[in-house]
Amino acid sequence: MTQDDLIQRVTGDVAKLPQVRALFLGGSYARGSADAYSDIDLIALVDADHHAEIAARWRLILENITRVVFWNEQGRDAVLLNAITYEWLRCDMLIIAPPAFASRAKNLVRPLVDPEGFFDRLPPALDRKAPDAGRVAYLINEFIRVLGLLSVVVGRAEYLVAVTGAGHLREHLTNLMLEEISPPDRGGALHLSRLLPARHMDVLHALPFPTPERASVIEAHIAVARQFFPRARALASNLGIVWPEEFETATRDHLQRALGDQNDISW
Repeated sequence: MTQDDLIQRVTGDVAKLPQVRALFLGGSYARGSADAYSDIDLIALVDADHHAEIAARWRLILENITRVVFWNEQGRDAVLLNAITYEWLRCDMLIIAPPAFASRAKNLVRPLVDPEGFFDRLPPALDRKAPDAGRVAYLINEFIRVLGLLSVVVGRAEYLVAVTGAGHLREHLTNLMLEEISPPDRGGALHLSRLLPARHMDVLHALPFPTPERASVIEAHIAVARQFFPRARALASNLGIVWPEEFETATRDHLQRALGDQNDISW
């Protein structure tokens, strides 16, 4: 069974449920960027008092079509149902009340069942978002904190933990880049190269991936820092964020003392 097969089958079955006022595709299938690795993102518009009923019916619909090997349910006001079939097709159903659908745009959803015309009321596209100043401030301070912990894991020779720490710093740099461009819709987490410009991806690809050895983890941490801090300072300035100067200076000086003069702790 392919993704298209599953979409066609579930559309026909969900259309028979009177409690479902509309059904839409979201994600890469709605944006026209789906590939063989894409999951299926469905959005069902259901009045709040029928959410639990439709969640239960949805599982039965899927299980009548194919074998479900993973199921997860979360949320209250909006219910998110994650399913994986035996063929490893990933299918998510988001059940929301119709008023919550108004925050979307036509270029981000594709109608499958829409007798009331919810799609026609949406704007063509969402406006570009401004960077989130609170999120950027968090990333800056958290980056400095995690960077400072390098002294602890190196001091204890916990180099496997240090490799994880370098990954956290890389993730903070990636999230900072996403705040720089602030796409209206970030989509899923597994297509970063579709969101970030090629020049950003080149920076991330060029960063060293450490091995669990002292010199390697130190090099990786400082390499990420040298990319992060200039970007973060520029974005903080544009957003009017007060830079944590004392925290950064104290962390850099602390690392220099802890790691020795043979390591260039500068960025």
